[in-house]
Amino acid sequence: MVKLNIDIREKEVLRYLRFDPARTKLDDKIGQLVRETILLGKRRVRPRFAYQVLNILENNGRKVRVKGFIIESKNVAKILRHATAVVLFVTSIGLDLEKEIDRLFRLGEPSKAVILDAVGSEAEEALTDSLQQQLMSEYSDFKATPRFSPGYGDWDLKANKGILKLLDAKKIGVKVSPALMLLPQKTVTGVWGLSRGK
Repeated sequence: MVKLNIDIREKEVLRYLRFDPARTKLDDKIGQLVRETILLGKRRVRPRFAYQVLNILENNGRKVRVKGFIIESKNVAKILRHATAVVLFVTSIGLDLEKEIDRLFRLGEPSKAVILDAVGSEAEEALTDSLQQQLMSEYSDFKATPRFSPGYGDWDLKANKGILKLLDAKKIGVKVSPALMLLPQKTVTGVWGLSRGK
């Protein structure tokens, strides 16, 4: 059973807020607000995920074929050139944090809302990192390739539809909008490869 630990790091939240410690000293009041908002975010995060580990049936340098899905991307094919299998995944922190951001804006607390949005981004990244770490501990004979998601490089956003269908993501409350955006907003889909040695 995969058990995930989400570590929301203050330094990464500040990075999402484009704070540069080399140029600016963090004001005590703002620092306190950031820490309070991280605690609020932890209470609003509802982690959920789905994944499948699939053997690579074909990689011709332009597309990668696995059972039930084809990744049409030269970028992904290159990353997976030494891989024998892939992990297709979706992770999401749920809707509660998103609703809290909306509530804060309505209450006239835009600074806290913006910080909470950064907390959500860091929580989603930490969730995906945790999933990868846990799965790689089970596949200790393999090395993980870098992760890659639809919408980056030449991998079309339309791939999200196929990934969500394959993973039956509606069971965890994740869907894709007509504009191909993932819902909830703090959701990530993607792939990484499992390779031996390289």
